[in-house]
Amino acid sequence: MSNKLKEITYLTVKDLKKHDIILPGTYSTTFEDIAKKLQVDFNKENVILKDLHQNEEHVTKIVEKANQNLNNLHKSTCDAQKAIEDKDDESLKAINGELKKMQEQIDFLQKELFSDPLTGAYNRKWFADYYLKDDKFKNDGFIAFIDLNKFKNINDQYGHIVGDLVLKYLVKFLQKELDFPGVDVVRYAGDEFIVLFTKDKSTIPNPDKIMRETQKKLSEQKLKSSKIKELKFSFSYGLTSFKKDQEIEHILDIVDDLMYKNKEANR
Repeated sequence: MSNKLKEITYLTVKDLKKHDIILPGTYSTTFEDIAKKLQVDFNKENVILKDLHQNEEHVTKIVEKANQNLNNLHKSTCDAQKAIEDKDDESLKAINGELKKMQEQIDFLQKELFSDPLTGAYNRKWFADYYLKDDKFKNDGFIAFIDLNKFKNINDQYGHIVGDLVLKYLVKFLQKELDFPGVDVVRYAGDEFIVLFTKDKSTIPNPDKIMRETQKKLSEQKLKSSKIKELKFSFSYGLTSFKKDQEIEHILDIVDDLMYKNKEANR
């Protein structure tokens, strides 16, 4: 639900930029209208709070572990300084071993911080911190914007647990089919994902072709379980190129429109 809140907020801000004057009532009305279009029920306050609380706990745990590593690093630095002064080679070897373990923990925490807790894809923080600078692209490349088709129907028919499994499956499927240098999968919001093709790293000459092939292959998959006889799902996508220093918002507008055209064409 928190991802839906982010999505509604993004669409609200996007819509309000058309206005010269924005009053609190205008924001409220626009927010509610978009929430209704996306069929988000804010009366289910307990669901919203639970989801937000889980995300908060996830970040809090990472911060606590990071602080612990910083404290350990401070202690190791002091111990190393003393060992150097005392010319204690044995202590320096032991400290070096501790620092290697600490580096592994820091690498793990960094991965956790920039990963979506549910699917394991990169999250929007990674996208903002590593791929953008001041909301502008750092490099040239291509971006594909993916939206699952009729995902709400899957949640309504099979429940949110199955819905979560579908999202996990989608990410694993994309990561497997698009396992090439310079290609990254990002969970953008809810059932929306981004695939990034970095031009100077990617070995894919035609991103649109491989996205069409991936789209077709997924639509032919049949998922089964002990409770579900057969489940098929698909996605729509829009793809466009981007240049270094282009505004992300402008590119998202383009790729979002292309995604909806693709969705209409495949109905």
